[in-house]
Amino acid sequence: MFRKLWRKHSQSFIVMLGASIWAIIILIAIYLYFKKEMETSTFLQLLVAFFLAVMPLYFILLEKNTQLLLIGLTSKYLIEKNGSNLDDLLGILIARRWKVLKRDPIEEFFGLLKRLCREGNYEVKRRIAESLPALFKIDLSESKEIVELLRCDWDEERWKGDNRRRVIESLPLIMRKEKKFTKSTLQIIERDEIYTLIAIVEVIDNWKEKISKKGGDKLFKNLLREINEHGYSKMEIKSINDLWEFLNLSHRHPDQAYEKIESLKLTSNTYLQIGLVRNLKYLCKGYPKCKSKPLCKGNPKRILHQIPFFLQEDNDKNVRRPIAREEMLECLLVLLRFHSYKPEVEKIIWLLMKDKDDIIRLSTFDRIENILEADRDLGSEILKHVIKANHNPKLVDRAKFLKERLAQNVIE
Repeated sequence: MFRKLWRKHSQSFIVMLGASIWAIIILIAIYLYFKKEMETSTFLQLLVAFFLAVMPLYFILLEKNTQLLLIGLTSKYLIEKNGSNLDDLLGILIARRWKVLKRDPIEEFFGLLKRLCREGNYEVKRRIAESLPALFKIDLSESKEIVELLRCDWDEERWKGDNRRRVIESLPLIMRKEKKFTKSTLQIIERDEIYTLIAIVEVIDNWKEKISKKGGDKLFKNLLREINEHGYSKMEIKSINDLWEFLNLSHRHPDQAYEKIESLKLTSNTYLQIGLVRNLKYLCKGYPKCKSKPLCKGNPKRILHQIPFFLQEDNDKNVRRPIAREEMLECLLVLLRFHSYKPEVEKIIWLLMKDKDDIIRLSTFDRIENILEADRDLGSEILKHVIKANHNPKLVDRAKFLKERLAQNVIE
């Protein structure tokens, strides 16, 4: 029992013990200093020694913690999902070749991801792009290289520049730390579609609200200049300008923003519809602060009222797809926990899962663990539906695996 606890918490215990010892030393030093029993120079030397000793230890532990996180993730997958790979791993241990195969797990992991970004199929690249928020936390420098690779990604057969848009959508998570990199990534490159431009406008709006109003306005002005230089259509340019106006309204006058959506949602400009539906979240006053407390200021029913309209099958699939975006699904999953919103949210989730578009179903099912956490009954019904519908072999395999884990009470 003691060994098990030690193995699980030894790192935390060592850190706490080290910190406690140094804290005691510093407190004694402060006491002696104010009692005039220690010279100022000696006191300062002790403080410098403290920081020189503690800071490197902190960064080393931070790095080790990231590596252990990644090792834990891959080990969990090997043990639970892929018995053949685990058998190979056991073979390495039996042959005592493991010491020769020592590798930096971060370097190996990101090396594989970068190779897949260059050579993998669209679906693999899509999932890597969707994982960028987590990848940024593991290693920002390596993740930036993935951003650079996927920013130029192009699928000639079907999806065109879809992964470019996903990369742009991840930038608000790092723009405070990486201002120069963010500005560079926001510049239009050859074959950027209007959907990527819409994402760029949203990031610039984020910049304006969270970093600098003046800087955001300047970035948007530069974007308009680039749009004109690249020869986008009048409809595309109008959709960008109208979206910018809506975003400005939504932060300061949500009621007027709601009225604007009501007046524009029947527009024949599909690009504008896409921009509006991607930003329905701002109809809840105080977003994103209200994500965990949807009743804080706004009226989430405004969002729930608009979504079914945009999910109608006769709407363009690119108008429907933004409802399955991570941000919107997060908002819906928060509302799912509230009894008064639950029926409407369940209806929306079923509309997404039964949509005829593959991407909408895939993106929604990507959050199945979160759905199970919020409402196990709903999640279980979705798993049964996916297995019965049998639209996508990979989706069916994953649904069967999760259903089996659910039966064993492995998913909490």
